Amino acid sequence: MIRHYKNAGRYKPYLIFALTDETYSLLSDGKTPEGGDPDLYRFLVSAFNQSYWVCGCVLGNWLGPILPFSTKGIEFSMTALFVASFVEQWLTSADHIPALVGLGCTLLCLLLFGAQNFLIPAMLLITLLLLLFQKRLKAEEVRR
Repeated sequence: MIRHYKNAGRYKPYLIFALTDETYSLLSDGKTPEGGDPDLYRFLVSAFNQSYWVCGCVLGNWLGPILPFSTKGIEFSMTALFVASFVEQWLTSADHIPALVGLGCTLLCLLLFGAQNFLIPAMLLITLLLLLFQKRLKAEEVRR
């Protein structure tokens, strides 16, 4: 998002503060409504996403104790969210190197460190490899 937020002016501090995985998923393709202000669009998407989180948390805090329900079986929802985001970005992006690096590093670290300890090594390895591929990724982006 550095490229998108670089010249965001007065919106930049809030855009950085409000960046979540959902906001990233919506804004990472760089597309904005035709004729609109891209920075204002990114600001509004970020603000709405944050307001959904805040309102959802407040409502959950208020209503949770009086509306008890079983959460059995809901653990798949985060996995489904990330799979859906991954597939959408795979289909809309011409460059699959970051996705393949992420998958490969995650699987390798899962095998090496086990299910309880793979996340931090995987994130470090992904970061390292993407930094190494950074020049190639930028060159690919310029060609498009």
